[in-house]
Formats: sequence, C-alpha cells, structure tokens
Amino acid sequence: MVPLVRALHVSETSRCSETATYATELNGSWAIGSIQNSSRRTLPGYTLGQVVEACTRFQLETVHKDPIHVTAHFLRATNVGPAEVRVSVQKIGKNFTNLSADLAQGVSDTHALRDCRVVDHVSTEQGHVRLTSHLIFGDLTPVPDGIPRSLAAPSPYARRLPLPNHPSAAVRDRMRHTWRFHSLLSWSMDRTILARNAMRNQIQADTEIIGGGGAEWGAWCELTRTEDEIKPSSIPFFGDMFLNLPSLLPDSEPASHGTSDCWFPTVTMTVEFKARIPSSQDYASRTVGLYSESHFLTDPHGRHNARVEVWTAPSAIGQGKLEAGWRDKQYCIAVADQMALTLPMDLNHRQGNRNKVVTKL
Repeated sequence: MVPLVRALHVSETSRCSETATYATELNGSWAIGSIQNSSRRTLPGYTLGQVVEACTRFQLETVHKDPIHVTAHFLRATNVGPAEVRVSVQKIGKNFTNLSADLAQGVSDTHALRDCRVVDHVSTEQGHVRLTSHLIFGDLTPVPDGIPRSLAAPSPYARRLPLPNHPSAAVRDRMRHTWRFHSLLSWSMDRTILARNAMRNQIQADTEIIGGGGAEWGAWCELTRTEDEIKPSSIPFFGDMFLNLPSLLPDSEPASHGTSDCWFPTVTMTVEFKARIPSSQDYASRTVGLYSESHFLTDPHGRHNARVEVWTAPSAIGQGKLEAGWRDKQYCIAVADQMALTLPMDLNHRQGNRNKVVTKL
C-alpha cells in the first residue's frame, strides 16, 4: 500500500514556455469499487489531486506557487493505471496565473513534441480526456502591513471550526467497504452533528420552516502512515471524503429509498484554497477536520450538491489534550463544492470499462 504523499506524484515528460506534459500513475492503493469489479476506479478527489500536483510542479519556479482555486469537470471514469496531465497557461497577471489542465488515459502511441524542450525525448499522446480543469495560482503569503482583509477570531463574524468535539476524545469508525485504502486512512465521525440531522425528522409536518433543510456531516480524518503527510495536492482528496445527502437521509424519507443500490458519480468539483497547510507543531501534520453540508436533492437523476470545509486539527485522533481556546486557533484550509448524481448501481455495472463518467461509490 502506497501512502498518499507518494501516490500523488508526477514526472515531467515535456515542456515549452507555456505548456507541459506530466506522466503519472493512478495508484491502486487509492482505488474504489467492489473486489469483483475488474475495472478499479479512483476517487474523483484523488484524481483531481494529480492535476493539482502537476500544476504545482509547473508553477514551482514562478512567483505564483500556491493553488488558489480549481474547477474540474469529470467527463469519463478514471481507472487505476497510467495517466497523462497536459498543462497550458491561459493568462499570467500581477496577482494570479490562470492554467488549464486535462487528465487523459487510454494512451498508446508516442511522439516527439515540436518546438519544445523534451525531457524524456517522447511524450504520450493525449488519449481520452477524463477530466478537464481550470486552475488559478497565486501567493497565499499573508500581507504583514496595510488594512487587514481577513476575518478571524475574536471577531463574531469570523467562521469557527464547526466540529463540536476535540480529536483527543474521538474514536475511529469503520470506513466504507468499497474504499480500498482502509489501512492508509481513518476517520472519526462526529455524533453531535449526526444527532442534529435526526432532530430534523422530529419537526411536525404543519410547522413552518424558513430556510433550513438538508443534512450535515463532520469528522476528523487522518492519514495513518507516519511517513505520510498532507500537501496541497492532497486537499481535493480530503474535500471528497464525506457522506453525501442521499446516504444521510433516514429511512422514513421517501427520497432515501433504494439509495443503497445506487452510485453517486461526481460531475463537477471546485476547490478554493483559503490558506497554506500549517507547518507549525501546534497543528497535526496528518489530520484534518471535515465538515460538509448539503441542501438540495432534485430530479432528474437525483442531482445533489455538497460543500466540504477542510480544517486544521490540533492533534491526531485519540491524542492531545483539550485546552482552552483550542477551537479559535484552527483555521479553514480549503472549501470544496461538488455536484453529483444518484444513479442505479446496475447502470454502473453495465458500463464496465466504457468509462463514461467518474464513479464514486
């Protein structure tokens, strides 16, 4: 089993001034799907992480080194195996650089790039584009002087960590059986948040509701290998680790019926990076806090949304100690949004290796 920090790896195969191609391997350690499924697919967030890794490599020697925002459209399924990321500059400005990047699989022939510095003397052809994306890079270094433009504690308007309980009191939970990375990742779901969902089921039918609705979820999530670590390209993966709205609905809700026999392909995903990953010993190096909320489930195709906040953690799961003010010291690293569908599982099985959409089981 390969730790996430090593599973998110690319090698530059060709480069021009404003384009580059990177070879990568979608690692089987981070696959999803049943054992019987011969076509091992990868979690959309992990696949998008490979694109962020390639673009971060592309920007390494520029003034805009930090990913700021990523928008991705998943066109076809991504499977375990070789892949290629093709990066192109769209615009370079004073504060931001805009890039486009495609991830392709199903590559066969090779050819030399024209008018480019070829690193590996050949580059794979594009193959089938599985994921297409637009990325914004910039500089996340805080501005030391001038008018403050950030909301932070103790301001009452500042967003605080939405997880009620400290990770020292957390107990690890079982993860989904279709996720093959059980030995590499663990989490502890917050029962207080799940209880709030159950309370919605007790609202009387004739009670007027203003806003509200939907469901929420939260957990402490941790890379279990000591040699592993969180890096910017890990963030899309963590932004894809949550229980979605169809899975959180109670059996009494008609929209929940039959969801155990469904799959939930991700169609689009965005990630906004709010701040750099902490390097201080005041924060856990392999643990993050996750909080998600989803408000809409609509026809056709059971389309639903999810917003996932990725937060720093004061300690690893089951470690550390509760200290006064610990919550105000945490900050949000990124926010991920996605649109997904609710489709019959037999459609996924029939689809097999045709790879029309990305699977998220």
